[in-house]
Order: sequence, then structure tokens, then C-alpha cells
Amino acid sequence: MKKGIFTQILCIIFMTGLLFVTLAWAESGEEGPGEGDFRCQNCHRGEPFEAAFFRSVHGNNGCLSCHQGITSREKHMTGEEKPQRLSCGACHGDISGRYEKSYHAVYQNITCQDCHRNIHDLRKKEGDTRGNAIRTCMGCHSYAEYAALGHTGKFLKGNRDAASCSDCHGIHDMPAYDPASPRDRAARRISSTEKCRSCHDNPALAKRNHLSASVIERYGETYHGKVYNVGYPELVAGCADCHTGHNILPPEDRRSALAPVHLAERCAQCHQGFHPRFARYIGHPDYSTPKQSPTLFITNIFMIALLAGTFLFFWVHSLLWWRKVYSLTCRERRGYLKPRAIIPECDVGRQVQRFTLVERGMHVVLILSFFTLVMTGFPLKYHDTAWAKVLIGFFGGADMAGIFHRIAAAVLIGLFLYTFWLSLRFLFPGWKASGWLGRLLGPDSLCPNLKDLQDIKGMFLWFFNRGDMPQFDRWTYWEKFDFFAVFWGMTVIGGSGLTLWFPEAASYVFPGWIVNVAALVHSEEAFLAAIFIFTVHFFNNHLVPNKFPLEDNVFTGRYSVEALREERPLEYERLVREGRLEEMKRPAPGMITQFLSSAFGLSSLLLGLFLTGLIFWAVIFY
Repeated sequence: MKKGIFTQILCIIFMTGLLFVTLAWAESGEEGPGEGDFRCQNCHRGEPFEAAFFRSVHGNNGCLSCHQGITSREKHMTGEEKPQRLSCGACHGDISGRYEKSYHAVYQNITCQDCHRNIHDLRKKEGDTRGNAIRTCMGCHSYAEYAALGHTGKFLKGNRDAASCSDCHGIHDMPAYDPASPRDRAARRISSTEKCRSCHDNPALAKRNHLSASVIERYGETYHGKVYNVGYPELVAGCADCHTGHNILPPEDRRSALAPVHLAERCAQCHQGFHPRFARYIGHPDYSTPKQSPTLFITNIFMIALLAGTFLFFWVHSLLWWRKVYSLTCRERRGYLKPRAIIPECDVGRQVQRFTLVERGMHVVLILSFFTLVMTGFPLKYHDTAWAKVLIGFFGGADMAGIFHRIAAAVLIGLFLYTFWLSLRFLFPGWKASGWLGRLLGPDSLCPNLKDLQDIKGMFLWFFNRGDMPQFDRWTYWEKFDFFAVFWGMTVIGGSGLTLWFPEAASYVFPGWIVNVAALVHSEEAFLAAIFIFTVHFFNNHLVPNKFPLEDNVFTGRYSVEALREERPLEYERLVREGRLEEMKRPAPGMITQFLSSAFGLSSLLLGLFLTGLIFWAVIFY
């Protein structure tokens, strides 16, 4: 009885084992026991194909799920049938689809097994995925070259804030950029720079790692950063162009890509023909502290004081002037402001010649070049605004906008030099020096004199009803300020602009950090010039209530004798006394001249006010 029970148990065990083997081979697609009891492991013996495979992540799969193309055991054993190339995509379709477009697949012909080695013993890796990715990458890439000096080295030493290979490059989807394609080069620069920003623009991460929290903001203050941010990264250097990405050692370390001995090599990737001192350019300038550069800090303080002092005086001056003239005008017109006609009535009488045809032409060219400079330069200054990208796009992109900017700058420099020539001819007629001082300080000169100080004092007394409005001669003190501001501005903006235009050539005269100073001065002085013209100059000449909405004599070249007597009484009396008034009289401009003058003048005025609004919007909100 006991022997029968034992026999039954052995039969049950045998049948169960036979059933298990049959099901296993049926699932794998191999020939079952009924056809020879064949198993791949009958021939492919050893740890990788037996125990190792069954404990791997693919252990539940049959051999033919990967090694496809075997239809006959006999043909396979004789070598007639060989398994087709392994296709991981049959199961891992999404990953395979992304990997086929990656750099490793397209340019290096690297297969899945090149990274996922020991495929028969492949197991799910435990622990940190980022660390595992580093160890996999180091299977091909040199640790000393790609890890030891960079973020990865810090990560392996325990800094979890440091980037691993996969954080920057991805795993299965590393982009395949074509180095010959400008679009791909731009995309690569964007990808690397944005990855750098994602960490270095994080204040908490920067604080934990004793890094500068403003390094991204300071990059945005350079020409590189401005052009990049406005949407044209293919034209300038991004983070990886200078920092390489795999070498982040501090500049003090000789092995660093940014060590002084290597800096010129980094600059030479984009710049040619420069003196080695060009490499002293500061890639992340900090104007807020003297620690990095005392010169930059002092220059920044000076420019802030210059802007604040100039605008404080003249905005207060304009506000008080507007209040005074507005109240007088309203009183004269019985309590309401009656604006002047936009297009003046045609005056058939005789008027006084105020500006020559050449001077009027110079003013028109000046206006056109100035607006071009503002509309091509300020989008870079306020690169984070939406309107910056629109204006740059209007000019055909950052490179074309740069060409327009330089052409307009050359025109403006030409006007400045011609004006300087005219000034010399005024002081030294016939190149004779006698009497030059009298002409310099005389009534027809734009040079400030003692009377201008008296006029400033008298003007403020008039603002507060403490005296009469000063009487002016040919030029007022604010017009003289405008004139000499051009000399100051052109020297500063022109000099700094030429330095920025030809930085390599400038390096033979100045060290590279002068380019940083030039960029700061150029930007702030341009702001001063634009806002002064669009607010103070516009008010003094057009928006003051008794001239609103436009004083057109700079376009027509003439204005009435009555206006001369009212606005420049000393000049009127002097011309009468010297008998010159009659010879200065001319016929009034015709309807077409007045219409074109008003149309151009008003268009310029409105465009300037519109640009002022955009600039103030950027200052307030960005």
C-alpha cells in the first residue's frame, strides 16, 4: 500500500515537470519535447545562457523573442539558418524610435548592446539612475577627459546638485546635430545654454554650492547674451562655447579651459586678429561691486549720477515751464487751451530765414539716422521684452539690424565731423585767428557764457512768478546744452561704439575689459540721448503749450517776424540795429512745403513718443 502511494507521487511529479517543460517551450516558440526534446541550452551552455539568463530582466522571454528567424532546428544546427540581427525595438518601440534619431545612432553607429552589455545577464540596476548613467558613459568616454574636471566628477564625489551625463545629454535621445548646419548649430547652442541656465539660475542651488546667483543675469548684459536672448543664438557664443561643459575648474587652475593661458584659444573660436590682451574681456561683468573690476564699478556709478542729474534738472525744468506757460495760455484764451493747427495756415507775407537748406537737410538726416540707431540698438538693451524681438525682426534679424545700426552710426559720425568743421569755420573765418574769442562768446555762438547762467536763474524766478521771463538772443541756454550734449554724446557714444564695432583692433590699444566699459557707457549714454531727445528736446521745441503740437521752422527754415520779436527779442533788436533784418526776410513757405514739414515733423514726434513708451515699459516691468 505504501509502495503504491509512493509510485503515484513519483508519477505526479514526473507529469508536472513534463507539463512545465512543454508549456515553457511552447511559449518560447521552440520545438517541444515531442520533437526531440530540444532546448537552446542543449547547445548554448554556460552561465550566460543558463542561470544568468533566467535571472536577467529578459529571463521570462524565450530565446526566439529576440533571436528571430529560426524556423528549423536542423537548418540552424547546420548553419543554414542564422538568427536575424537583434532588434530591441520589437519590444522597446518608443525608446528605440527616439534612439534611432540620436547622435550615437546617427553618427557613431552605436547599438543598444554597446551600452547595455552582457545582454544575457542584464538586470535592473538598483540605486541612482544618474550615477548608473555616468558609469555606463565611462565605458567609452575617458573619465579623465569627460568627468574628472567637470560636473560629473563632483557628482561622483557626492554633490547631488552637480549634473550627471544624462542631465545634460539625455540617455536615449541625445540630439544628432549636424555641425555643417547653421540651424543645428543654433539648436545645439540653445540646448546647452538652457541646460546651464536651468541650474545656475536657481538661487537656492547657487547658495548651497557657493556660486554666484547672478551669473546668468550678467551673461545677459553682454553682447553675447543680448543677441542670444533676442532670438539669434547662431551669431554669438553660448555657455558651452567658452566653458566647454566638461571642464568647469576655476580660472585659477591651470587645467581650466578659462585659465589665462587658455583664454585666447577660447576667444579664437569666433574672433581673429586680436592682441592676447583681448582675452581679458569679462564674460560675466558685475557693475554692482568693485570686487571684480573697480573701473567698471566707478564707471557705472558715474553714468548713474550723470543720468540722474541730467534728468532731474531738465524734467523739473520742463514741468515748471509747462505749468507756467499753460496757465498763461489758458488765461489769455479765457480759461481754455486753444491748440494751434497741426498744419499752419499759409502765410503769404514775408518771414525770417532761420535755417539754411543745408542745415534743414542735416536735421532731417540726423532724425532718420537717430531713429534707426534707437530702433536697432534698444532691442538689444531690452532683449527680454516682446517688442525687442518684433523690432529686430522688422530689420531682418540681429545681423541685419547690426548692419543698419552701423550704417546709421557712420552717417551720424559724418554729420558730427561736418558740424565740427562748420564750427571751426565760424571761429576762424578764412583761417584767421584774430577775434576768435569774441566770436566764441558772442551772441551768434552756441558756446555757453555768463548770460546763460543769468538766464537760468531768471527762468526759475519766472516759473515761480518772481520776475519776467528772460530775454534771449540767437540761442537759448537749453539750445546750447543740446548742441554741446551732441559733442559730449558723440565723443562717448562714438568712441565706445567704435570700440564695440572693432574690438579686436581695439585690443592693440586697450586691454579686453575696456570692451566691457565701452558696452556699459554706450548703453547708458544711448539711453540718456534717446530719452533726453524724446522728452526734454521734444518739450522745449514742440510740446510746450505755446508751440504745441509742432514747431516746424527747423523743417521750413523760416518763421514769422512776430515770432522772432516775441521769442528772441535781443536778436530782433540787434538785427534791426545792425540793419540786417530786411536782408534776412524771405517769402513764406508754400502749402506743399508746410504740409510736408508738418507731416514729417509730426510723424517723427509721434514715433519718438511711441519709442519712449516702449523704453519706459521695459524699464518699469523688465
